[in-house]
Amino acid sequence: MAPKAAGFAIMLRFFFGSMAQAGTGPWDLAGTIDWPQLLMVVSVLTMTVGNVAALTQTNMKRLLAYSSIAHAGYIMMGVVALSANGARGMMIYLAAYLFMNLGAFLVVTLVHLQDGTFDLRDYAGLYRRAPLLTLAMGIFLLSLVGIPPFVGFMGKLYVFAAIVERGPEYWWYAVAAAVNAAIAAFYYFRIMKTMVIDAGNENKPALPLAFADGAAVFLLAAANFLPIFFWSGIEGWARQSLTLYAGR
Repeated sequence: MAPKAAGFAIMLRFFFGSMAQAGTGPWDLAGTIDWPQLLMVVSVLTMTVGNVAALTQTNMKRLLAYSSIAHAGYIMMGVVALSANGARGMMIYLAAYLFMNLGAFLVVTLVHLQDGTFDLRDYAGLYRRAPLLTLAMGIFLLSLVGIPPFVGFMGKLYVFAAIVERGPEYWWYAVAAAVNAAIAAFYYFRIMKTMVIDAGNENKPALPLAFADGAAVFLLAAANFLPIFFWSGIEGWARQSLTLYAGR
């Protein structure tokens, strides 16, 4: 997560801080390279490769890793927009992604420590053995999909809105991103179906959950929906951070 955030911070500084200037089009200093089209293609390829790879996985660790690649493509939408709204959207998305991704990986790690497996098929009937972990994983997955009222929805809303407001020439990009989001929703909901609907081995014992582990899962789950109630403060943080970092 840290290298990804650092990479996007560099992109934000380079494209938003250097190329964008008041009184001109946002990409006027880009030179002869058609940066918007290039970055849109890279972003769509990143989303598509990550989602298609995740779609074929039954290993939970690899599935989440490939989905992380797809999310990098969504976050790049904020860079392509090259606007204050796009940059704020990228920052909000990164913050939201931190909580939903860490939470999902934590649940997968805890299940692995108890069962010794990363196989999605071994998650069948998990709700009977670990109801709290299943509930938390559901929250993380819904946030990754971008379902309201979770923070993942707000992250996607901001970057999609920033692209749409750039004009019709950017709309194909928004449509491609929406199609990719639908693909991602399929494999995220497949995980939830496996945990809650599919019949598992009823003879498997309940998964013990240490207090520290439970507290970490609870805090990450809460961080995926409580920020909605303090959204004006989060917007203010994003706006102030952008002003300090990029001078906007």
